[in-house]
Amino acid sequence: MIDSDGEDARSFLDGLRRGDLSALLLHARFEIGTVKGDWGQRQTYVTVIAPQPFADAVSALPEHDRKRIAEAAVSRQNTYDKPSDVSVRATSDVLDGPVTLLPELIIHREMMIDVSEGRQRIQEVDDYYGARQARVVEGCAAAGIPYSNPHAGLWDYFHFWKAENMTTWADRREYVRKLFAAPVAAAVGRVYKPSPVLEREPTGWERVDRSLAKARLQLHSAASEEEWQAIGLVCREVLISLGQAVYDADLHGAEDDGGTKIGPSDARRQLWQWLHYEMPGSDNKEIRAHIKSSIDLALSLQHKRTATRQMATLCLEATSSAVAVVAIIAGRTS
Repeated sequence: MIDSDGEDARSFLDGLRRGDLSALLLHARFEIGTVKGDWGQRQTYVTVIAPQPFADAVSALPEHDRKRIAEAAVSRQNTYDKPSDVSVRATSDVLDGPVTLLPELIIHREMMIDVSEGRQRIQEVDDYYGARQARVVEGCAAAGIPYSNPHAGLWDYFHFWKAENMTTWADRREYVRKLFAAPVAAAVGRVYKPSPVLEREPTGWERVDRSLAKARLQLHSAASEEEWQAIGLVCREVLISLGQAVYDADLHGAEDDGGTKIGPSDARRQLWQWLHYEMPGSDNKEIRAHIKSSIDLALSLQHKRTATRQMATLCLEATSSAVAVVAIIAGRTS
């Protein structure tokens, strides 16, 4: 079995000009292996492992798109046959905010197509459609993406296709795909907009790496004080995960020098205790100050109601740098 970060698959899909599928896999990893089939032969399987709503979006894709993802997953694996589909497993993490606009659009599009082709019943999914429609309208407006879907509910869409005499599934499918073509393309473009913050080598601490990726994507599409302020919250999550990754109460002490018990989400004290253990003395005070300043900046931005893009970018850069420094000290990078 192979556990892949999906970079090869995304490169393959980008080469096919399927940026929509590639962008859906930015937070995903792959599990690739073989199982014994009914006749004893070995069959390749590919499992896409992703947070919500990306997992739901991959699951909602039509069969030919899932097949393309399966082919992409094994494109650099010469020992595996090409599978015809993927299975999907959601992680316990759920992403929210601007980064979810692309998967929400794809889920929304595929729900409309499924209803118009009889694979889902309107009365069973209309509530979900209505709630998502409101989120998509708001998200597209905030991101400056034109979105012209006029159907607030699926019954409205049903009456529309009846009135327009769309008698075939192909007619309805083409209508929906045209409706979503521009906003999906725009959302993909925002995902791939170059980051102002350098993407560093992964540390191997899964939650740390994943949260940093989440912060970079949110920074891409953030356009208001509240969204820039939210970058501080995500950076604090990164630093909490970083502290939990390196801190060991038995080894580094369960209390700080002042006798305060160190809690499970107390990133400042966890990292401070770890740093004083790993990098003690006055010769290393600048290193400790660097980490402390990164934590202070994230906390400050999280509560700053007048946050700016520049402040959010500086905060993410400082957090990324702190993670890199801790990874070097911990021996996670060469």
